[in-house]
Amino acid sequence: MKETRKNDLIQLCRELLRRPGVSGREGDVARFISETMRTLGYDDVSTDSYGNVVGRLFFSGGGERVLLTAQMDHVNAGDVAEWSKYPFGAFIEEGRIYGRAASDQKGALASMIMAGAFLKADKRRRLNGELIVAAAVHQETFENVASRAIGESTDPSCVIVGEASSLCLERGQRGRAEIRLDTFGKMAHSSHPEHGINAADTMNSLLSFIKNRFVPPRDSFLGEGILVLTSVNTTPPCAGGAIPEKCTALFDRRLLLGESLEGAARDLQRVIDEASGVIPGLRARVSFPVTEDRCYTGAPIRGNHYAPAWVLPVDSEYLGILSGALGDADLPAEISSRPGFGTNGCHYAVERGVPTVIYGPSKRELVHRVDEFIEIQELIGACEGYYAMSGRLLSLTGTLFEARGTAPAILASGGR
Repeated sequence: MKETRKNDLIQLCRELLRRPGVSGREGDVARFISETMRTLGYDDVSTDSYGNVVGRLFFSGGGERVLLTAQMDHVNAGDVAEWSKYPFGAFIEEGRIYGRAASDQKGALASMIMAGAFLKADKRRRLNGELIVAAAVHQETFENVASRAIGESTDPSCVIVGEASSLCLERGQRGRAEIRLDTFGKMAHSSHPEHGINAADTMNSLLSFIKNRFVPPRDSFLGEGILVLTSVNTTPPCAGGAIPEKCTALFDRRLLLGESLEGAARDLQRVIDEASGVIPGLRARVSFPVTEDRCYTGAPIRGNHYAPAWVLPVDSEYLGILSGALGDADLPAEISSRPGFGTNGCHYAVERGVPTVIYGPSKRELVHRVDEFIEIQELIGACEGYYAMSGRLLSLTGTLFEARGTAPAILASGGR
């Protein structure tokens, strides 16, 4: 890229970082993105009821509908005193831009927005189809809900997700299920616990049993379907002088190909059934927590934390096209040997059956950490990569992926 384009990209990334946007409060970021897309000449810019911003660039004739998508929300910065630089200052030092969401995923988003503008300026009459750049809300809290709205409004034929991948093409990811486990007891005064049943004691025994008995399934590419305890609390909360009548634990279960939400719950229930023969008076229930929040637009958003696993075959035509485009542009064209993590790619790859890859700047180790940053060279490399891959896909004639059917492009997936 010319120096002026590099400087424009860096400036856009910094402006995005200077606008905080925790999940549900992305309004300032969204308005800035919408204004920026219009200034850059996007043909159509819209904001849906959830607050997703979708920019479209129309090229000549029929062709693919290529979707580049990244999130504009981020996790909380935490204790600002722990940061060596203000997390929303977008400071540049030693070739890095520092700030919350630099790697997850405002760097990728800035690169996508500018790549689209550069393509329009350079090749408007030489490409076919449509390029869509979507900035998604609530990805940290509701992985698929807002993405479904984007998918329904744009109907993409192929997708590139901007998760941090060190500029490697990642072809799949484990799924995720949040599972709730409740144990039930009987409330009594803590000075006479013998008159009640302590639900927390029961939960302690059950958690120990589960940890010793649960054997995670394994996939040669995706790894283990681990079960991780993430939260424990009692009811009533903070009840001084009383033993709890209920204890609730939340688990994060990583899913492999073919595993579903209900199947993961059944696996846990089988272990609990075994435990009932060891833990006296055990009463437990497995369920799927459903959470609800508000978008910055005021719209309610609701769903459970479930995302099925997906894998694109290493010899898929889509991967071949993308890696070829990167190679022809003298950019790294590596297909990663490890899966991606925690993206909304599961909606596009599984629920919509659309060829999907993960490609973004920076390292996953930098995501959600204190002093998060992005290397400026990777930011530029991502923009060049999105430009090259989108340009190649939009140079195809007809609708290649739709004509051949997209669902078989995914090796396997989980079901509901």
